[in-house]
Amino acid sequence: MALRGDRHGQDVAADLTPSVSFALVRHAPREMLRVLRCGPAVAVEIHWPSGEAGLFLRCRIELSSRDQWRLRHRRHAHQTVNHQSSQLAILAMTLLLAVCGWSVGGAEGMQRALLGSTPRPDETVISRENVYRWFGARLLSPAEVPDLFAVLTKVCSRAGLVRLPDLYCLPAPRDMNAYALGGPERSAIVLTEGLLRGMTRDEVAGILAHEVAHIRNNDAWTMGWATALRRAIDWTSLAGLALLRTGHHHGGMTSSRPLAMLLSAAPALGQLLGLALSRVRELDADATALELTGDSRALIAALDKLERHHTGSAPSRTSAFVHDPMHLLRSHPATSERVGTLLNLAY
Repeated sequence: MALRGDRHGQDVAADLTPSVSFALVRHAPREMLRVLRCGPAVAVEIHWPSGEAGLFLRCRIELSSRDQWRLRHRRHAHQTVNHQSSQLAILAMTLLLAVCGWSVGGAEGMQRALLGSTPRPDETVISRENVYRWFGARLLSPAEVPDLFAVLTKVCSRAGLVRLPDLYCLPAPRDMNAYALGGPERSAIVLTEGLLRGMTRDEVAGILAHEVAHIRNNDAWTMGWATALRRAIDWTSLAGLALLRTGHHHGGMTSSRPLAMLLSAAPALGQLLGLALSRVRELDADATALELTGDSRALIAALDKLERHHTGSAPSRTSAFVHDPMHLLRSHPATSERVGTLLNLAY
């Protein structure tokens, strides 16, 4: 059930390791050793002669402050919780499907239901023809928008993506949206014309980082798996209810009423679990975007513009959505929740 490689421990260990760099410089300070403040971090520089006249070897060691260490631990904990929540959602959907399959055909029905829900890789959707047919989007070239590709290259480099996603522009001047397709091996990002015109360079960088995060985390495959599970739950629960009506069911229950209630609720439960998984993946993409850009203000500004565009009002800064049961029916978290999470991870 590898939704994403378990890299968290390695990432934190790398972050907490002091950064060491060497460089040849022509001028050296009077002090051989000096300590510098670099924002919240501390840097130690050591200079010594290189053996050539006028050249010095500089060793720079950057040490993270205690606040930075706390912040990195907080981000690591947040991403760990998201990762575990995603696994639990997939596991719950799998168990629900297993029960539905068992009600239809016992152990054999359970096995067939689970095998039928296995996701299959489909890279044809990433082709230029399919993206145009599905979205009506036009492929962009680096010569056409060099600044946009420069931002994308920088973000992908930080994300560790070897292959740049194809960039597409959707001719929708009144719409502000972005979509990510595929995974690390082959991917595409679709940006609407309205988003490119209505956001600043830094805000577009935040949007690109969010979509690159989906690609790096292979969220399209994860959500495709969830969709396959949900559809299998729908059909299998329907078949199970049909068999119950004829008096055929498995498991030796003296009464079929509990099983009928579970099968009746299974499609709704599968839908709710799929939506919960989607919200978790969005929060994880936000956290990864912050990691890639380091610019929480631009990310929050981009979310604010998207909220104003889609709802006509500014996002609420309260936590009222927590008490609103309708948030369970959303595929994306409330903007107020996303902004609050970004602020918590940034400061």
